[in-house]
Amino acid sequence: MQTCAMKKFGWRLSQLGYLTFSGIALSSQLSLAQVVPDATLGNESSVVTPSVIRDIPSDRINGGAIRGNNLFHSFREFNVGAGRGVYFANPDGVARILTRVTGNNASQILGTLGVLGNADLFLINPNGIIFGLGAKLDLNGSFIGSTASKIRFADGLEFSATNPEAPPLLSVNIPVGLQYGTNPGRIVNQSNNGTSRASLQVSEGRTFALVGGDVLLEGGTMAAPQGRVELGSVANNGFVGLIPITQGWALDYNQVQNFGDINLTQSAFVNTSGERGGDIQVQARNLILTGGALIFYSQDGAETGGEINITTTESVEFIGELNRFFSDPLFPVYTGITNSTIGTATGASGNVTVKTRRLSIRDGAYLGNLSNGNGNAGNLTVIASELVEIIGVPLEDPDLSGGIFSQALALDNSGDIPIGNGGNITIETQRLLIRDGGTVNTATFTAGRAGDVTIKATESVELIGTNPDTTTLGGILTGVEIDPVFAIRATGNGGNLTIQTRRLLLQGGGQIVTATRADGNAGDLVIDASESIEIIGTRPNPDAIKGSSGLFVSTDPGGTGNAGNLTLNTRRLLIQDGGKVSADNFGPGTGGNLTINTRELSIETGGTIRANSFGEGFGGTLSVNAENVRISGSRILGEQLINSGLFVSGTGSGAAGNLEVNATRIELDNTGRLAADNQAGIGNIRVQARDLLVLRGNSLISTNSTGEEAGGNITLTTNNLVGIGNSDITANAANSQGGRVNINATGIFGLQYRLEQTPNNDITATGGNPALRGVVEINTPDLDVSSGLVSLPTNVIDVAGLVAQNACAPQQAERSSFVVTGRGGLPPNPVNSATNDAVMVEWARVADVNQNVGLQRRINSRSNSHARVAKTDEQIVEAQGWIVGADGRVVLIAGGGTASPHSLSLSDPGCGVLPIKK
Repeated sequence: MQTCAMKKFGWRLSQLGYLTFSGIALSSQLSLAQVVPDATLGNESSVVTPSVIRDIPSDRINGGAIRGNNLFHSFREFNVGAGRGVYFANPDGVARILTRVTGNNASQILGTLGVLGNADLFLINPNGIIFGLGAKLDLNGSFIGSTASKIRFADGLEFSATNPEAPPLLSVNIPVGLQYGTNPGRIVNQSNNGTSRASLQVSEGRTFALVGGDVLLEGGTMAAPQGRVELGSVANNGFVGLIPITQGWALDYNQVQNFGDINLTQSAFVNTSGERGGDIQVQARNLILTGGALIFYSQDGAETGGEINITTTESVEFIGELNRFFSDPLFPVYTGITNSTIGTATGASGNVTVKTRRLSIRDGAYLGNLSNGNGNAGNLTVIASELVEIIGVPLEDPDLSGGIFSQALALDNSGDIPIGNGGNITIETQRLLIRDGGTVNTATFTAGRAGDVTIKATESVELIGTNPDTTTLGGILTGVEIDPVFAIRATGNGGNLTIQTRRLLLQGGGQIVTATRADGNAGDLVIDASESIEIIGTRPNPDAIKGSSGLFVSTDPGGTGNAGNLTLNTRRLLIQDGGKVSADNFGPGTGGNLTINTRELSIETGGTIRANSFGEGFGGTLSVNAENVRISGSRILGEQLINSGLFVSGTGSGAAGNLEVNATRIELDNTGRLAADNQAGIGNIRVQARDLLVLRGNSLISTNSTGEEAGGNITLTTNNLVGIGNSDITANAANSQGGRVNINATGIFGLQYRLEQTPNNDITATGGNPALRGVVEINTPDLDVSSGLVSLPTNVIDVAGLVAQNACAPQQAERSSFVVTGRGGLPPNPVNSATNDAVMVEWARVADVNQNVGLQRRINSRSNSHARVAKTDEQIVEAQGWIVGADGRVVLIAGGGTASPHSLSLSDPGCGVLPIKK
């Protein structure tokens, strides 16, 4: 599968700290005045004083209007030049500095914006805020940058940038929200400083919020270590609530009706890593991450880490590209979102939640949750009302499947194997589409347990195509893995995988898998598809072992854990063109059981369902409960011919499992198979087909043994058992005792018990020699099927000699006739209904017409006589024949006379004969 690919994601991303960026500067340098106060605060207007602060030329801002612990500033222009600083003085007792821009220009922050104290800084400019190359924050409190038109307070008063209030109206209360006007301006973040530390950053445990119209991070950075990041895009007339929290401020978007868009690109990132906390909230209409952009949190302490919550009304789109500053050839980092524990962390990471209408993850991008130590990973939840699509792999690294994942990893092999558990993945949507190598995955590489995967798709789940790299298939996976870097064998168990949908389609190599390659047990796989499951085809150039579309639970080669169980519930199950459903055991553990509950099961052209043992451990039980089962055809995969069928074979040292099929009707056609063949242990077959079990065209039911063990047992119970075209039922043993065949059937047609196999339809239980022959027991109802038969004469009449050679002879010649007597009421074949028609075709001469008239008079007289007798004696006389009257009517007679059968009229115009009436 894709152990190395999965590890690449987790190991590298777990070490994300503060990234290095080289951004894109604004196209023109700042030419406007930097900081210009307005006159709206009267005598309490802001005072700007040039200074040198922290070794850079700066403007110090004093003055302003103090109301309680709020300090209000108002400016006509507010900008910070490149290489310069603007610092707000922080008088004693001031907890919040609220700054508005009342002019018509956006604020351009190209240098350092700071506070000389611990107060939170609010900057509102309805025209927009731009953080350029080299922009920095230098403050101890929280920072809220917004293009709102006003700040609201609990008493209903407002601090407005579009309708400035006089100082007496300013509030002493805590602000409760941001009110947006018509067409709020954009916030653009292009900041990066060419170092390993984020350019725009607040102090530990504080809030960093950018909430505007559209918000663009074009190579820009945002960091709030152990704090909170808020990214919001609000359209016309929205109101965003402000809620005080320990880390500063949480934003409430419940009263927003219309949102704008948020774009992160050019290796932009958002980060809240630290020992605790670290929440990230993103709220927009559309969120797009591309160009290596990242949103991440890494927890390295004992407390619970922060959560990442993404909510959009329309879409979330991740497009995979390399992050230019953190990737290397061995461990590439692509566009994505991740939440993880790292190092010696013992606390859990937080949850990741995405709520949207459409989620699209492409070209190696990812959405993930990781445990890289003893702390547990959080859960990952996607709720997309319409669609979740995961498509493709990165062109630069085709063995790296992007998608949605949760893993338990180890950072090194210097100590004990970590015990942190992976998180659960839940996806709720209308339609889930995974194409061309995309993946949904949970895995453990440690002693921790892998998370469960739960998918609820009201319409469909579709897995189409696979990774072009033949070692990485993609799909939906839960695994117990071996660490490819440190060679650590996972001892934790794999997660369970559950899918609920209306329709499941796997095509072109798409797979759903629970597997163990190490020492932990694999998880169970349960699929409920109310309408259908279709498993069709393979990836390009498959072989007989890998490449098929399919559903798999397995212990893979090298694994010592037990395989999981596989359960399918659906109305219709179709497997064709090499598709597979399997519960395979390649190790010493126990094989998984495979249970199928369906109305219609169709396996065609090399499709297979199996629960096989290829190693030391036993194979599992394969149970099918259906109304109709049809198995037909074959396909060549690689160089091997694959017959359609149900298999529980054993080809290793472990015993084969058992095969149980309960159905109304079972058809095996064109090499269809039911097999429990084995090499080292007995496999048994039990089939109950209430109406019909038919084998056609070299089909086979077998429990043959090719090793030293006895052949398996076969029990068949049906109403009708039919064998056609060299189809066999065998419980043979090559080197030991033959098996036992027990058949309970009302009727058996075509099949016959034989001591050895022949080109006919055989039932055999041969052994290694005649003394080791098995048992064949056939039980049918105690009926004498010959009691109703009539012995036919042995003297065969030469019917050819009875027919005149010249039917058109002259009148004086010997009269000729040709009579077709029909079948005596029998139909042409057994499926047609019976008929009473008897057919006679005569050649008649004109001279016979007068005789026919005389005969008709005698018949009429005789009929009247019988009628009178019946009336006089009042006895019912059984009719012994019938005649045709002159008027064409049919008359029954009690006896004597010559009856004329119902005839069809055939005439040859060249013979000069009269037609006979119907």
